Amino acid sequence: MARPRLVSDDAILDATRRVLAESGPAQLTLAAVGERAGLAAPTLMQRFGSKRGLLLAAVTRSAQQVLPAADEAASRHASPLAALRTFLLAAAAHQLVDLGNDPEVRRQVQSRSDAVLAACERFYRAALTSGELRPATDVQALSRQTLISWTGALAVTGLGPPRALIAEQLSALLAPHR
Repeated sequence: MARPRLVSDDAILDATRRVLAESGPAQLTLAAVGERAGLAAPTLMQRFGSKRGLLLAAVTRSAQQVLPAADEAASRHASPLAALRTFLLAAAAHQLVDLGNDPEVRRQVQSRSDAVLAACERFYRAALTSGELRPATDVQALSRQTLISWTGALAVTGLGPPRALIAEQLSALLAPHR
């Protein structure tokens, strides 16, 4: 009979995300994730097969969390632009870097980018309807610019905390469209 799992896969994937956010992909080890999750590295190997399997599971889960996070932000704000800001700041905590040239990992990272782009378009369309954005605003172009700015703010170092940089960049990006 198999032993019951005391630590869920979601808890392990959250630990993986935190190790990546704090140390970056070069410092990610099964031992570091195991320490954070309260498990031994061999247990992670048993569950995910390899470090690659763990990373793939983390990236896949991250992509699946985008639209629920957008729904959550939308439910908390009457203003679509306030919801967008909340969404982007919350999603930053779940962002995973592009972890190399592994085709499956890259597909999942692309899936996450596509979901963030769709969420941005949704918020901008609602902001047009509510009058928060100028009627001539190109929602698709603004959404692409937002995705690029958000991703860049997460990748840049030395300019301050990513959340503060995201908020600053979003304000600057939106200013001409209000």
